[in-house]
Amino acid sequence: MSITGDAPVQAQQSSETTPGPAPVAWWWLVAASALVLLVVAAALVIWSARSHETRTTPYRILGDVTALRLDLGDADVEIDGGASAIEVRRIDEFSFGKPSQEVRDVRGGKVSLVSRCPEQVLGSCRVSYRLTVPDNVPLEIETTGGSVDVAGVRATVRITTDAGAIRATSFCGFSLQAVSDTGDVSTASECSADRLELRSRTGDVRAVVPAARYSIDAQSVTGEVRTRGLSSVEDAPFQIQALSTSGDVSVEAS
Repeated sequence: MSITGDAPVQAQQSSETTPGPAPVAWWWLVAASALVLLVVAAALVIWSARSHETRTTPYRILGDVTALRLDLGDADVEIDGGASAIEVRRIDEFSFGKPSQEVRDVRGGKVSLVSRCPEQVLGSCRVSYRLTVPDNVPLEIETTGGSVDVAGVRATVRITTDAGAIRATSFCGFSLQAVSDTGDVSTASECSADRLELRSRTGDVRAVVPAARYSIDAQSVTGEVRTRGLSSVEDAPFQIQALSTSGDVSVEAS
């Protein structure tokens, strides 16, 4: 007699495993790295603050100067007229021992002054200029982000900036050209210049001039235009051009 039955069945074990939590050592490494970065950043800030310097460099440009050109980058500049000679004061604020770099060139009576802060990943650099100039010395001034302020100048002046504001007070020269991309442009003339050319793309433009006969071109694409105390005369001996794309424009008699 034979006896039959079901064959025993063995259960198959799964080969899949459930991932466990990330190792604790990894998180300690991340935290330690972040702490090191914070310490280094704090040390650099302290080092920059302790190495901060302010340095003033005065000098005089001698000889017969027939023209003065300034290319000053982001530096602010103030110029006063009526002096007997060109005197310059350069004020540097910097850290890590890296002040601005200046190059002066004199050729045939024409003086060129170029100034830039050095390119650096860490630290800071800021420079500004204060000048006095004689009468009848033509000025050409160019900046990127620096503002330009001229007072009492009696000469032909040409100023261009990218983002800096331009202001001329007590101006009494043959012509003034002041052009800024985004800064405001304003002038208050002491006498009637043959030509005032004031322009800004987004800034306001304002001219205050003595009462006289002017040919006036005052326009703004989207801003407000106002003329007060003056009327445009076609054959006038003096010309005023005041233009802005989006800023307000004002031309008025003093």
